[in-house]
Amino acid sequence: MNQSSVVEKPSQGPYTSPPPIGYPTRDAVVGDPPVSSVETKSKGDGFWKGCCAAICCCCVLDACF
Repeated sequence: MNQSSVVEKPSQGPYTSPPPIGYPTRDAVVGDPPVSSVETKSKGDGFWKGCCAAICCCCVLDACF
């Protein structure tokens, strides 16, 4: 019996499309701008005031109708 040695390539999985332009990836490319840290600022308690106003509005409408 003749046995020929056949080398199989490892499967690379299904093809996936590249990420959208500007989407951060794990690999840095030469020429990319350096990553800078982003500072967040507190914008006050407007969110909580809006939530309380919405709850009060619902309670008033529930009481009226």
